[in-house]
Amino acid sequence: MNHVGTEAGAEVEAGPPPPLGPSHLGFFSPFLVHLDERLKAMACNNAEEDKADDTFAERAEAYYRQRPQLLSLLHDLYNAYLALADRYCRSLAKQQRLHRRSQRSSPVSAIRLDYSHDDNGDGGDIDSDDAESSLSYQATSPAAAVDADTIVAELVMKTVEFEILADEEERWKEESSRKIELQRSLLEVLESERLILLNENGRLGYRVSALVEENKGLASESLFMRRKAGELARCLLQVREDHRVCMLSSKIEDLQGQIHRLEKRNKEYYEQLVKQQGEGKRLLKEEGKEVTLEDCFQVKGKEDEAASVTSTISSSVANLIIKGRGHARGGGKKASKLWDRVKKFDMFMCGPHVNSTGC
Repeated sequence: MNHVGTEAGAEVEAGPPPPLGPSHLGFFSPFLVHLDERLKAMACNNAEEDKADDTFAERAEAYYRQRPQLLSLLHDLYNAYLALADRYCRSLAKQQRLHRRSQRSSPVSAIRLDYSHDDNGDGGDIDSDDAESSLSYQATSPAAAVDADTIVAELVMKTVEFEILADEEERWKEESSRKIELQRSLLEVLESERLILLNENGRLGYRVSALVEENKGLASESLFMRRKAGELARCLLQVREDHRVCMLSSKIEDLQGQIHRLEKRNKEYYEQLVKQQGEGKRLLKEEGKEVTLEDCFQVKGKEDEAASVTSTISSSVANLIIKGRGHARGGGKKASKLWDRVKKFDMFMCGPHVNSTGC
């Protein structure tokens, strides 16, 4: 196909081929005229396409439109070459037969035979013309001439086959180049997609790292809040304990006030009792009489009342002090002092009792 394209380009540049005369056409004159017309038409089309500034796609489309015409033209040329080679081989065989006859006969008869053969060839037979031309240009060695002609025929056939193979190779090259271009464009698209995916992966990695850092910050903040909540809970418990201690301290102070008042009353009762006992003794000494039973019971009742009140207050104070020892910090010393005062205070002694014999 490269050779065909080169020959077509050469014909376009050099212009249309010169017209063939009747002496050159012979038997193939109709075929050659038709072939000449087809070549001129293709040359004109190629000239018009070369003048226009077409793109590669338009040129490829034009080539694919003209490809059937080129193939048909090449096929016709191949058939014409085969027919020409066949006739040439026949003419060579006929020439050999004539040469053998000329060797057997005299030169005069050979000349007559040649003249008669020329007369018959004027009718348009291509075989007689070929035989005459081959006889006029016959070499000294017939075997060498036959071999050379056979080689030429084979060379023509091989040339046609080579052109066909070249055409197929050119077609395969174009298809492979088209496939390569498609694969190249596909590769570019895939490369662009790969770059986009790499950028997206990097962006997502950055977001993941940012989220991890934010999660770490939230975890540390949550731990800090838990610690603060624990501290606040401990503070709340401490406040509650302090409030309870304050309440107990206030209760202890109230009880201490009550104890103090009761001590005063007990002291007053004791003084009254001592006074009454002194008066009783004095009356006994003065009158020499014994104390009545009602006076004894009155004095004893007052002593029992004071003892019961004192024991009740002492037990309540002891219970409060025992309960407040586990909760109160600052009130422990006060409670211990109060307890010491209760123990040291001699509130249970009511003075000297009257002898039972005197009752």
